[in-house]
Amino acid sequence: MRAAVMQNGERPVYAGFREPEATEGSLVVAVRAAALTGFDRVVARRVHYFKMPDGPFVIGKEGVAQTRDGRRIYFTLKAPLGPFGSMAERTLIDPRFAFPIPDIVADNTAAALGNAGLAAWLALTWRGRLQAGETVLILGATGVSGSIAVALAKRLGAGRVIAGGRNGAALQRARRFGADATVELAAGTDLAAAYRDAAGGTVDLVLDFVCGAPAEAALELLSTHGRIVLIGSQAGTGITVLGAPARRACVDVMGFAYYHAPMDAQIKAYAELCRLAAAGDIPLDIATRPLAEIGAAWDAPAEGDRRRQVLVPEWSDA
Repeated sequence: MRAAVMQNGERPVYAGFREPEATEGSLVVAVRAAALTGFDRVVARRVHYFKMPDGPFVIGKEGVAQTRDGRRIYFTLKAPLGPFGSMAERTLIDPRFAFPIPDIVADNTAAALGNAGLAAWLALTWRGRLQAGETVLILGATGVSGSIAVALAKRLGAGRVIAGGRNGAALQRARRFGADATVELAAGTDLAAAYRDAAGGTVDLVLDFVCGAPAEAALELLSTHGRIVLIGSQAGTGITVLGAPARRACVDVMGFAYYHAPMDAQIKAYAELCRLAAAGDIPLDIATRPLAEIGAAWDAPAEGDRRRQVLVPEWSDA
C-alpha cells in the first residue's frame, strides 16, 4: 500500500509500506481522510512523549476510516497500532478508540474536526468545568483549536469571551464567531492589563493553547476558584506559578489532553461538533489534498498556509 512514511528523517515521504494484518483485538480499516496536526508533526519527529516504534513508520494518529462492513468511523489518537498510522490507504486500529461519524459531514470535515474540535469542547467542559455566565479567556484563539473554542464558548454557557492571539486579521474573525473582545499577544505589551481591560475585571477560565509569557500573565487575573487549562505550547514550554497568588484565589492549574476524557464524553462532543460544523457555526478552513502531496501539506504552515491540511488516499472520494 502507499503511505506517508517517516524514514529516520525530519520529513515524511510518499512511499510503499507493508500491509497491516489484523490480530486479536485489532481491526484493519480503509482510511478515507486524515488531518495533519501539530501533534502529528512532533510525534513524527520523535520529540513527543507518544513514541513510535523504531524504524520506518506511517505518520498520523487520527482519522476517518471505513470498516469492512461499510461503517464510517472516526478513530482517535489512541487507536492506531504502530508502526501503522492514519496517513495511509489502510491502517490497523484498536476499535475501542473509535466511534461513528454522523452522515451530515463529509470525510474531510470529519477528519479536520477531530483533534481540534475535541481539544476545544472538552477543555471547556470536561476539564475546564465552564459554568453559565463565566468569563473565558482563550489564548491562541487564532489557531484551529482556539478559533473553534471561541465559537463554542458562548454556546456552552460563557457570559463573556476574550480571544487572544498574534494574528490581527484572525482576531477580527474571532469577533464574528463570538468573541466579545480581543487581545493581540504582541511582545512588549502589558498582557495582564490588556486581559483585565478586555474582561472588565477578572477571568474565571483560561484555555491556554500557547503557554509561556501569555499564560503567566493570565494567572494574575484569575478569579477566586479560577481555572487555567494548559493545552499547547506555541509560545513557550512552561509557566511559573507563584504560590501566594495561587493560594489567595484558590486557583486550579490543569494539564489537558482530550484522550483522557471518558469515551462517552468524546463521542457526545464529536457528534455535537459535527452538527455545528454542518450548520456553518464552527470556523474551519480546510485544504484537502491527495495523500501523495504529503510533502506540500507538511510544508504548508511554514509557507503561511493556516488551513487544516487533510490528506485523502487516492481510492477515497472525500
